[in-house]
Amino acid sequence: MSKKCIVLNGRQEGDMFFDPTLTEALRDLLPWAGILFRIITELGGELFYIGVVLIGYWAYRRREAVMTIFVLFTSILSNYWLKMAIANPRPSATYWYEGMAPEHYSTPSGHAQNSATLFGWLALKIKRGWVYAAALTLTLLIGISRVYLGVHYLGDILIGWGVGLMTAILLIFLEKPLTRFISEHKEEYFFIVLFLLGFGLMIVSMFLSPPPGTNFGNLGGFTMGIAIALPLERRYVRFTVEPIDGQRWRLALRVIIGLLLVFVVMFGLEPLLPSDIMWLRAIRYFITSLVALFVWPAIFKRANL
Repeated sequence: MSKKCIVLNGRQEGDMFFDPTLTEALRDLLPWAGILFRIITELGGELFYIGVVLIGYWAYRRREAVMTIFVLFTSILSNYWLKMAIANPRPSATYWYEGMAPEHYSTPSGHAQNSATLFGWLALKIKRGWVYAAALTLTLLIGISRVYLGVHYLGDILIGWGVGLMTAILLIFLEKPLTRFISEHKEEYFFIVLFLLGFGLMIVSMFLSPPPGTNFGNLGGFTMGIAIALPLERRYVRFTVEPIDGQRWRLALRVIIGLLLVFVVMFGLEPLLPSDIMWLRAIRYFITSLVALFVWPAIFKRANL
């Protein structure tokens, strides 16, 4: 392994943790695993999380799905701003696996942190041996995939895992007192605060240099959209996840059509609301979350799906 080391915010880090040649070592050890890790890494990506959350929200357990949304957003928001604060560049593009085009800074890894947060939180809530094993396996594989694909250093992954696990533990401890606090106050206040948080961070982002290849538009738009969509659904729709007359095919149609609709909105509006302009990107993600959490539930309830 190379003896070189890199400088991370003025500090020299050891070869093992911030040496991109570990990517080459992994590829030499597992030359056949490129496509496999390319698939595995998507299990820690935006589209996978959106799909899982919406399936749970529309057709399984609404309350748990909403909790999952807030768990993920706690991790995603903290990861965005940690990356902004550390501002450590990615490994050289010469190490990137074919087809990879990573955004933002490198440290900590968002895939590693978010998977550790979500799967760790689920494992700590369910407390079953097989869930612990599945959570550990998925978190490890997603993290390793990022190094294999050349878009992260090992140090990024380790820091991401550490922050994610601490976030999961913290959320477990805070869940009951926060739920009690919200129940003792008007729920609308919570959503107002959430909307102002998303909007306020958008304003802050205007005065900062955007990170490489991305901006805060998606997170800001989603945050504000959730703050509007969830109370609207609870007031005007109030759908159930129980299949009508026990006909589960209706739930299947609800999920399939809904996912198609959400992704068509998300990607179909991109030419009009491009990602490289923060406020336009925010509007697109705001509309997407509104469609997913309010508009589509209103439609499928009326259509008896």
